[in-house]
Amino acid sequence: MFFLIELILYLGTANTDQLVLQKMLNYTQNIKEGDHISFEIVFKLWHKKVYAYFFKKTASGDQAKELTQMAFIKLWNFKHTLSEDHPLDLQLFKIAKTTLLDYFRKLANDERNLKLYYHKASEEVVAQDQSFDTKEQLDLVLNLLPPTRKKVFVLNRLHGYSYKEIAEQLSISPRTVEKHISLAMKQLHGYSSIPAIVFLIRFFQ
Repeated sequence: MFFLIELILYLGTANTDQLVLQKMLNYTQNIKEGDHISFEIVFKLWHKKVYAYFFKKTASGDQAKELTQMAFIKLWNFKHTLSEDHPLDLQLFKIAKTTLLDYFRKLANDERNLKLYYHKASEEVVAQDQSFDTKEQLDLVLNLLPPTRKKVFVLNRLHGYSYKEIAEQLSISPRTVEKHISLAMKQLHGYSSIPAIVFLIRFFQ
């Protein structure tokens, strides 16, 4: 009697498994044909397990939810590639694994890009700081020159005006302009330890 009960239970389980396999096969066929209802049924049947898989791998509820949605979107978008020779749940989890792999690749790529961006931004900040320091040094030393001498020097050496143009602009003689430039250069030589002044003297001599 006990053996008979076990046999009935076994046959019942076997029939149930067979029924599940047949239903999954039907879902595969229907989804391939574009049946939204079958797709929704599969989503309801498997989305929690797919979510659990992603949550285990990412330890993030929000990310697991997003990846679950992406996996099912891929299932629908690539429904024509589904095989009726393999269980639908195995194919779904294969899609889930490739989705996870794509996510980690993108994460690694974003991290590399972030490092490159940070490195480039750091270099730009250093360059800007150096540029600011140079300008600050130059302004500091030029402010030590008498006002007219500074104006003559700036017009000639930094803005490219000729002696004649400066003379006309300041109502002084070209010879006076030349004298101001000469005195300014001598005075600046006293600050030749400053990089900005070294460049200025060497470049414009």
